[in-house]
Amino acid sequence: MGKPARDLSLLDLLDLQDVGSDFFRSRYTEPNLSGALYGGQVLAQALRACLFTVEADRPVHSLHGYFIRPGAEAEPVVYQVERTRDGRNFTTRRVTALQNRKAIFHMEASFHAGAEGVSHARPAPVAPGPYEVSDQDPFERAMVEQFDARPEQMRTLLPLVERRMVPVTSEAHRLVWMRAREQGLDDDALRACGLAYLSDFWLGGVVKGPHPDAIRQRLTSVDHAMWFHRPTDPSQWHLYDMEAPWAGDARGLAQGRIYDQTGTLIASVAQEVYLFPGEMHEAARRGELPV
Repeated sequence: MGKPARDLSLLDLLDLQDVGSDFFRSRYTEPNLSGALYGGQVLAQALRACLFTVEADRPVHSLHGYFIRPGAEAEPVVYQVERTRDGRNFTTRRVTALQNRKAIFHMEASFHAGAEGVSHARPAPVAPGPYEVSDQDPFERAMVEQFDARPEQMRTLLPLVERRMVPVTSEAHRLVWMRAREQGLDDDALRACGLAYLSDFWLGGVVKGPHPDAIRQRLTSVDHAMWFHRPTDPSQWHLYDMEAPWAGDARGLAQGRIYDQTGTLIASVAQEVYLFPGEMHEAARRGELPV
C-alpha cells in the first residue's frame, strides 16, 4: 500500500482513487490495535467517497454505518456509492466498503444545506483546557498500564491523532481533548471527513470503564452514527465528552458529544460495541478477513 503507517497523513488516507461508475479505491490503510483497519478510517473514507458524488453546497449532516467484518490492513478498500436520492432539500447516499469483493462496512449518509429555524444546544461540560492537563498521551499510558504494550507498538498506533485526557470521577464517563495532526484540511468536505475519523477514537472503550474485569477484553464496533451540527477544523483542539449509559448481552452503548474550544457543540455520536470473550491478545486477527 506504499507508505509505512508512521509516514501517513490524514490527507493520504482521504485520497481515494476514482475507478469509475461511482467506485472509489483507497490508496492507503491504517491498522488499529488488533491489526484490523481502524474504524474511523473506514468511516472517513466512506464519507469521502459519498462526497465525490454530492453537490459542494450540500454538506453532510448525518451518517449511520455498520461494521460487518474486520478489514485487512494489507488490502485496499473499494467503496461503491449508490446515489439513492437527490431531492430538493436533502441528498442521500448509500456506500458499501468492499475487500476481496466482500462487504466489510456499509453506511447511509444524508446531506443538507441548512435553513432558518429554531436553535439550541447542550452546553459543554466544565473542563480544563488542553494545555491545562497532562500532555502525556492517555492512550499510550493505558497501553503500558493495561496491556503491557511495547513502545514500538505505541508509536504507530493512530499517530494522526493528538490526545490529552481530562480527569473525571465517573467510571462510565471520559473527557478527552483531541485534534488531527494535519494542517492541510482546507475545505469543509475534507474537514467533515477528518472529524468522522476522530469520532471513532476511543469512544467504544468507555463501555469498559465500570467493569475492571473486562478491561483487557477485545472490543469491536458494531455500528456508528454521527450528526454534524457545525463545520469545524479537526486540526484544532476539540473536547470529546463520552459516556456509556448501558451495557448488557455482550454489547454496550457509547455516546459522545464533540465541542470546539469555544464550547460550541460541533457533533453528536453514538456507537454500539461488542465485547468478545477472552482477552485481547487471545483473539489476534491481524490481516484476517473472515467470511
